[in-house]
Amino acid sequence: MSVCFSAFVEGSTHAIDIETLEGHRQRNYAALAAQAYMKQCHRVGIRPYWDCMPDNTGSIRLAQSIGLSLDFDYQVYWYTIE
Repeated sequence: MSVCFSAFVEGSTHAIDIETLEGHRQRNYAALAAQAYMKQCHRVGIRPYWDCMPDNTGSIRLAQSIGLSLDFDYQVYWYTIE
């Protein structure tokens, strides 16, 4: 129902990606998966890294609940090609 994995790796830093199936959101599955991921990271010496868009309040709340904080802020620009 929910998965948490290393989406990007640079040395011992692993960027966290968490996905939960639409029908199973807001049931704490993402937090359980993220907590297990964090525990494993700490056990094997991996530095977990998290980022998200500023309007993704769910991701921000989840990250804060498992002890992550924002290292730095950056802007992303994109446009549509038609």
